[in-house]
Amino acid sequence: MSNKKKSSNATFVDPSDFVQEVDMANGETGELVNGQHTPESAWKPDTNGDPVGSEKRAEQDPVQLPNHYYDKYGLDGEGKPIFQAFRVKEIMKVFADKKLTPVAFATDDDKTASKLQEKYDLELEMVVAGIKPLLDIDAPTTGYNYLTLATRTWAEFVSIAYEYNESMQRVNPKDELPTWLIEREAKMWALGRKARMIRDAIFSIDNLFGIGDLGIQASRVQTEVERRQQRMAEWNYNNLADASVKVASELNGATLEHAKQVFANA
Repeated sequence: MSNKKKSSNATFVDPSDFVQEVDMANGETGELVNGQHTPESAWKPDTNGDPVGSEKRAEQDPVQLPNHYYDKYGLDGEGKPIFQAFRVKEIMKVFADKKLTPVAFATDDDKTASKLQEKYDLELEMVVAGIKPLLDIDAPTTGYNYLTLATRTWAEFVSIAYEYNESMQRVNPKDELPTWLIEREAKMWALGRKARMIRDAIFSIDNLFGIGDLGIQASRVQTEVERRQQRMAEWNYNNLADASVKVASELNGATLEHAKQVFANA
């Protein structure tokens, strides 16, 4: 048997190169199975495709506010606190429902309610008697002053009533009422009594003021409601806003400006 020399140009073939591993979990070949290793680049922010956009998205708002602030109030285009128009609209619905209603008392007992009504009528007479002597001099001014008092009191009353009802709807019926909500309820009753007493006093002697109809107009009440909502928006903003990012930016800017001045004067 003749011995033939193996060609030096022959290529060595490893059979394992042609073996396909099959992942029985998904039936795909080993070439298509996703690896379990997460590359480091996957954890890096997207700065290559959209560098400017990535920096903008990473920036924090200059002022941080809790979510519940936006349930009642908002921010204008300059980031300043502002009242929500939809809340004013809902509060004015309360005024429309209650503006002509008689005084009510927080009791279910008829005898107690009767005694409270007698007390209310007596105090109403006292209020009217106290106003009449003021009409001898400049009666129209006195009338406008009491109308302003009535308007502001009604705005406060219907606002508190709306907020009380709003808070009650969020309370778990299985839990006891919080103290602050009980106090708000008492204030609502007291303001309702005061608002109706001023209204009834004006109605009984409006012909003595000499300025025509002194009816409590919805437009005036709405103006006072908006003012109150604005004050509340500003108060909550000042007490809830986290302006640490804004303060830090302002301090950094002041530091850079100081450094420039130092360099210029050196």
